[in-house]
Amino acid sequence: MIIDAALGKAGQRLDWFYEVMHLSTSLGLVEAGLGISVLPRLATPAEDHPLLVRRPIVGPEVHRTIGIIRRGSQLAPAAQKFHQMLLAAWRDGDASTSRPE
Repeated sequence: MIIDAALGKAGQRLDWFYEVMHLSTSLGLVEAGLGISVLPRLATPAEDHPLLVRRPIVGPEVHRTIGIIRRGSQLAPAAQKFHQMLLAAWRDGDASTSRPE
């Protein structure tokens, strides 16, 4: 939906052949040579992947909003540290957490 909305704003439309719900299915189709996949940067394979090559989307750039969901007021110490790190990075505008996908 995010891709379709961004393309619509740019006056473009794609006719999808496959639409999958799982990252592993998407990557499997690409590895089989059946097309390409649009993924968030953090979900892409490593740059040294033996079969896959990743390229950024440019014109239009696509952004998405993410958030934190937690249960209750107490977190395990590691989860609390991770939560604090995320909030600090977002508050400070860390470039690695605020780039378009």
